[in-house]
Amino acid sequence: MLVLKSLELAFFVAILATLLGGFFAFFLTKTNLPFKNFFKLLFLAPLFLSPYILTLSWVDFFVYFQGGKEFIYSFWGVIFVLTLIFTPLAMLVIASGLDNINAKLEEAGLMISSYPQVLFKIIFPLVKPAILSSFILVFVLALSEFSVPAFLSVKVLTTEIFTQFSAFYNYGLALANSMILVFISILLLLSEKFYLADASFLSMSTKSQQSRIVELESSKYPLFMIHLLYLFFSIVIPVVVLSVQSFDSGSVYFFQVITLLIPNIINSLFYAIIGALVLLLFGFLFAYISVKEKIKAMDTLLLIVFSVPSTVLGIGLIKFFNTPSLDFIYSSFWIIIIAYLGKFLFISHKLIGNALIQIPKSLEESAEMMGAGFFKRIQKIILPLIADKIFIVFIICFIFSLGELGATILVYPAGSAVMGIKLYTIMANAPQSLVSAMSLVILLVTVLAIVVLVLFYRVFVFYRLSK
Repeated sequence: MLVLKSLELAFFVAILATLLGGFFAFFLTKTNLPFKNFFKLLFLAPLFLSPYILTLSWVDFFVYFQGGKEFIYSFWGVIFVLTLIFTPLAMLVIASGLDNINAKLEEAGLMISSYPQVLFKIIFPLVKPAILSSFILVFVLALSEFSVPAFLSVKVLTTEIFTQFSAFYNYGLALANSMILVFISILLLLSEKFYLADASFLSMSTKSQQSRIVELESSKYPLFMIHLLYLFFSIVIPVVVLSVQSFDSGSVYFFQVITLLIPNIINSLFYAIIGALVLLLFGFLFAYISVKEKIKAMDTLLLIVFSVPSTVLGIGLIKFFNTPSLDFIYSSFWIIIIAYLGKFLFISHKLIGNALIQIPKSLEESAEMMGAGFFKRIQKIILPLIADKIFIVFIICFIFSLGELGATILVYPAGSAVMGIKLYTIMANAPQSLVSAMSLVILLVTVLAIVVLVLFYRVFVFYRLSK
């Protein structure tokens, strides 16, 4: 049964990602592992690359081995890829729990016991809510994922919803399957809403101020090698193999792909920039309401919307906007921007909210006493204090919007296809080298766009400081 298959897939991904994420979170948060800040940064790379790009990288990796293609195009291949994608998220969630453990509790335990006992008797019980939240969050995201099983030709609920809706026009069955997914996702996330809605796991700060650091001795360098090998295996190897496969038949495919993708590249970058700006605007608005006005219901509402799978969100947008009165939105690129808003507003809201929490309330109160209005306080106090973090949120929203496929592939109007849709539509009948070359171009476009945005921001900051 398709529901049970999807649940089984999500369960295995959640278990494996939570175990791996917990392992890395402990050693990157609680120990003096060499270069741990370097590992923390690079381990997050799978979160900021399009899932379908990583998927096709692993396809290229496994086709080099006898029988490897059969593995990657299978149920276990999807589990393998999704585990690598969501392990950094599990690491972030569990690391935030470890960061919040008061060092005094550990020190008190160490006075009467050994560290392994403190780990199991004190640390593990305190971090258990974060572990459970990691499991549930990854479970819901794996259950909702469309692009990875779609690119690996594995039928799950999300791909079945897409097929029934777009290929067979069976709206009734598509909506029935959608309701199953929505019910399971919301039920699980609401069970953890008190932790997830208030969690700081989407924080941009990596410094812990109260956690005790464990001094590694003889195990320091073996553990360092384990982290280095995982980083090399999970990121470096698939990208290198993707690059090699792209030029397997010479450079002809690579330059052909650039010509094919130019209209889609322009669309993708334009929509991602507009989407990131809209996400910033609404994310700031909702974060301010939640943090400054103490209206916490906003967190739960956005969490529920975040839990809706991309394909289900796309169907919902079609059913709502495909009317004569709203056709001006449905037939324009704004329907794609609304899809980005529904998919990523929770992330934007949480990141900006974490930044706003760090601003002392007394600053705004002092300005208000001096007659500064709301917009004046925002312009002169809040935005300058969180400008760097606002830019980070913009970059994150830009990357996520650039890689979104599940909702976009359902709602995009004619002539507005993005890079991921172009790749999805040609991969079934195109040579592997052409598919790999297109994946590599999309990856390079993503990296280049990020570099350009960072340089632009650096120039802007330099100009502002020099005035």
